[in-house]
Amino acid sequence: MSEGTEADAPGGAGDADFPIVFEDPADAQFTWERDDMHMPFALTPLAADFCVHVIGNSFNPHYEEFGSAFRNYAVSWNGWLYFSGRANIPEDEEKAAEARWVETLRTRIPVTRGYWEEEVLPELRGIFERTASLPIDDLPGEAAADAWLETWTGHLRAWVLHFYAIMGPYQVLDDLADAYNAAMGPGHDAEALALLGGGHHELEEVAEGIEAIAGLAATPELSAAIQDLGGSGADSTEDVDFEALRRLPGGAAFVEELERFLAEHGHLGQNHDDLRLASWGEAPRLLLSQVALRLRQPAQPAREREAALARRADELADRVRATLADRPDELAKFETVLGHAREIGYLTEGHNYWIDRMSQARLRALSMRVGGRLLRAGVIGEAGDVFFLHRDEVAEALRDGGPRHELISRRRGEHERNERRTPPYIVGKVPDKPSTGDRFDGPRVPSTEADMLRGTGASAGVVRGPARVTLSQDDFDRIQPGDVIVCPSSNPSWVPVFTIAGGLVTNTGGVLSHAAVVAREFGLPAVVGAAEATTRIADGRIVEIDGTAGTVRLL
Repeated sequence: MSEGTEADAPGGAGDADFPIVFEDPADAQFTWERDDMHMPFALTPLAADFCVHVIGNSFNPHYEEFGSAFRNYAVSWNGWLYFSGRANIPEDEEKAAEARWVETLRTRIPVTRGYWEEEVLPELRGIFERTASLPIDDLPGEAAADAWLETWTGHLRAWVLHFYAIMGPYQVLDDLADAYNAAMGPGHDAEALALLGGGHHELEEVAEGIEAIAGLAATPELSAAIQDLGGSGADSTEDVDFEALRRLPGGAAFVEELERFLAEHGHLGQNHDDLRLASWGEAPRLLLSQVALRLRQPAQPAREREAALARRADELADRVRATLADRPDELAKFETVLGHAREIGYLTEGHNYWIDRMSQARLRALSMRVGGRLLRAGVIGEAGDVFFLHRDEVAEALRDGGPRHELISRRRGEHERNERRTPPYIVGKVPDKPSTGDRFDGPRVPSTEADMLRGTGASAGVVRGPARVTLSQDDFDRIQPGDVIVCPSSNPSWVPVFTIAGGLVTNTGGVLSHAAVVAREFGLPAVVGAAEATTRIADGRIVEIDGTAGTVRLL
């Protein structure tokens, strides 16, 4: 942050533990909420820049182009990410403006499929291919710095496309939930969204791919080697000797399938939006730990699970049709919304697969290559030190080649202190009334009962099992079949553990959150938005969750 005004505002801001400086003093008069869904932990300078300058700056272009009064602002304080959403109109005009915006979003529904396939995907592939192929080691310092900054501009463009692409998909799922509740009675959001079950898209292909890899580990020698590579305690950042695996009985076919999978899906693997987190492509041990679990306990076959979810979706649709049989106008509206939802609803997570995860993986890999160059030049002490520089500081280091060791040491200390801080959820103006959230980011439901947490029922089913508190990607190999995952939030990188877990509980989110959508796609009972679940529930504690009622009982 640049020099400004230190906050002395409600919500814990401005104290010694969490000092805040507002870039614009007027910002203290607005509400800033910490994003504990996508970035639930403190970030290093470069990771925070990615969240502010790429993700944060990508919201507003579609608002501006389509005439919304809404604007979004992002900032990092002490390594924690905060967003402020504002409608730049008088308060008494906001409701009408929101209604107009919903109608604008609906105009995007019928054009989304063509826009995504014909415009967005080709442009994304170009952006990410340029990042992966950038010859950063071969460029002179000035040219390398310029190329580095231009790449960030390219990733901002990818995220701008992100928000254009999801305008229709999220709205059509909102409309589907409304139509279902109108027919069947209120309070059936998760059931309504199960109407999309059984589709086959990128996330199902990921699950099938891991299933295929595990199926090729057919010999005792190969299976034992994979268990050792993916075992608990293994360093996920160490290289995997693919050639040694290839020489084992059955190894050639296994490695061929593994490499094919990584070439297509290797950009997944990061559990949150933190640029420091490696993807499967960079750290194959992260993936092999999941393959090792399947060798010990095979999961339900992917196609069998999809077929069961499709049957359930058809049963739910038929119930609505029977209910609306004597109301043809409502039935016709329902069928139209359902048709659109089944066509483009998958993009509520498909976009995360293609943009969120791919952008993070490609820019992180480039950052590590830049870090390697700066290491060889004596600018920093190890490649990962690059994450303790800001984006523009990396460019300066490429240009001048001067040492940054003292700065890196100081930044590491600051980051460690930031990790220990207790950040306030609200900074600035405290809202007059608690937010009720929306279907994406629902309310955090506090619990006053000692042995009960309450949240939003996101994916149906009642399940009992040991809680597995999962805070980082390194915790994935601790998840055993039948465990109830307890985490801040999740995304498509969690597909491998979702196919073996018994249930899911998250601190954040609503029925359209990333966690909820992926859980339903894999038939995993889930409760989201259970406030402080990761601190209230002890690892290993037996819990019972009800993914319809939204309850988590501590047993």
